[in-house]
Amino acid sequence: MNEFERFVEDEKAKIAECLRGCGRLDEDGPDIPGISGADSLKDQYYWFMLGNNTPPDRDDIDWPALEKELNAFAGEVTAEWMERKKAQNRREAYEMGRE
Repeated sequence: MNEFERFVEDEKAKIAECLRGCGRLDEDGPDIPGISGADSLKDQYYWFMLGNNTPPDRDDIDWPALEKELNAFAGEVTAEWMERKKAQNRREAYEMGRE
């Protein structure tokens, strides 16, 4: 895995963090970090992954496409979180009805 692939995986891991653990979902929605814009993603990649604080003007990476990919992934994570929340609410309603 190269540095860019590792960067993308790290960004997705940050987004999916709200699905970790097996505790009760107390919030109304998942606690997902904001998705950085394309320019910010580029800066983060060059600064944090490569240690270069002046990214090149042009590279071979489609940063707007990466931003869209991360936003789509965040949508999938949100949908999964909401399904878990619905299941939890149904389970709790059922349990309360039996007591």
